[in-house]
Amino acid sequence: MLESVVLRSRETLTVSKKSLILFLLCALAGFRSAFADEETRQVQEELRKRHLFFRDIDGRQSPEYSMALKRYQQRQGFAQTGFADEVTLYSLGIGEAAPPAEGARDLPDVPVLKSDAALREPRPTTPPVPTKAQNAGDVAKAEIRNFLLRYFDACQSQNPDDELAFYAERIEYFDHGVVDKPYIRNELAVYDQRWPSRKYTLGDSLRVVRIGNNTIAKIRVAFDVANPEHDRRANGRTDDTINLAKRGDSLEIVSIKEARVRRPSRHRRRPPNFPAAVGRTIHHVFRSIFH
Repeated sequence: MLESVVLRSRETLTVSKKSLILFLLCALAGFRSAFADEETRQVQEELRKRHLFFRDIDGRQSPEYSMALKRYQQRQGFAQTGFADEVTLYSLGIGEAAPPAEGARDLPDVPVLKSDAALREPRPTTPPVPTKAQNAGDVAKAEIRNFLLRYFDACQSQNPDDELAFYAERIEYFDHGVVDKPYIRNELAVYDQRWPSRKYTLGDSLRVVRIGNNTIAKIRVAFDVANPEHDRRANGRTDDTINLAKRGDSLEIVSIKEARVRRPSRHRRRPPNFPAAVGRTIHHVFRSIFH
């Protein structure tokens, strides 16, 4: 009788332990799910600030959310996975820094390009359309290149007015929407504090596309920015798209975009050695037969 009572007590205790473990596992799964949804919501908010995500901020993953992440990762020069990994989260200001990959040089933990900075408020995205009087369609390609050379020289200056002189009164400024010169002046002041030393080099392949009253220049630019005081440096290349208009006898910029150029991988996968591959295949066949 006593043994029966003891066995029943042990069974009851075992069932209670199993129930407790099951409850804790379910609670943990629910916690993780809630945390993931909150993380997704934060990512959606940051992507919307950058004019990359336009759906509801609901903390739910969707094809539109994945595509917005891929566009952001492409802009940052990351692997375009469509998933919010540690590196992507950290660059968006969410989570902690991920450990660097083995053999990789640490990247700066601050925005590098002018297009990297987060927006402070939503702005319209329709760019100004040059009028017929502003049409730069008759400007020679050599003149456009000289204009761009002077512009990127001005971008290296410590005086923001040197760069502002190349812009129209209202301009579609990277992913900041259509802004005016006072807005750009504030952005340049912040950027100059972050990267006081800047160098830009234009590539040789300038393309000029003329669509209606729009004259669009596309060129690759090498950048090298540094902050000696904080021992930071970053370099790379961007593909810049610049919409130009006439201003009197000169030109002005009415829209500017840039996209990072990813470095090609130096490690290509070598094809297998054909005789060795055949030998391994024959070995596996015989091994499967006799075993």
